[in-house]
Parts: sequence; structure tokens; C-alpha cells
Amino acid sequence: MLILCRDFGVPTKDGITIDLKLSHQEIAEAIGSTRVTVTRLLGDLRQEEMRSIHKKKITVHNPVALSQQFT
Repeated sequence: MLILCRDFGVPTKDGITIDLKLSHQEIAEAIGSTRVTVTRLLGDLRQEEMRSIHKKKITVHNPVALSQQFT
């Protein structure tokens, strides 16, 4: 997700919006995972209010906090 923010992210008032329309399946194929895993992880991030999706575009609300979860 952070790589997508870096490569395709557009700063907005809400965070970084990834300027690609990606399905869960497309994300899974790009990272070598399964759709089920991607759906679960995106759901976890939604519950933590770290991301939102509108019209298949993902907005990461706090990329710094997201990066700290994986260090």
C-alpha cells in the first residue's frame, strides 16, 4: 500500500489518494497474495480508520502511522 502511495499517490485534504482504480483481486495479484487476504487486511485498516475507498480509489489517511505498523 505504501509503495502505491509513493508511486501513484496524490495528496488530498484527507491523506494520500492512490490514483488507480484497483479491485481487491488486482491488488492481490500485484503483491502475490489472495483476494481474501487483501480484503481482510483492507477491512482491518478501515476499522482502524487508516484508509477509505471511494469509487475503487484508496485513500490512506495517515501513511506515517501505516508505515509504523510494519516496522
